[in-house]
Amino acid sequence: MAADTTSNVLGTEIQAYEKKLPELEKVYPGKFVVFKGEEFIGAWDTLNAAAAEAVARFGRGPYLIRQVGAPAPTLPASVLFRQRAIG
Repeated sequence: MAADTTSNVLGTEIQAYEKKLPELEKVYPGKFVVFKGEEFIGAWDTLNAAAAEAVARFGRGPYLIRQVGAPAPTLPASVLFRQRAIG
């Protein structure tokens, strides 16, 4: 269920990340990358640095931040419920 809700919001970003993943794994292993729409924004050493840049550029989002090589995060049910209640 988490993937369905997240995919609806970030579908374009997730597809762009997955398409570029082979290159990201070669060039940016372990880095935190940001995607907005289909655009690769950049890579940072820490989640905080990636998030700070994303918020500075795009505000509250949506945008995708992923650590290259790490499994996709699973959102807790409370976050999913809140997203549905707000959206």
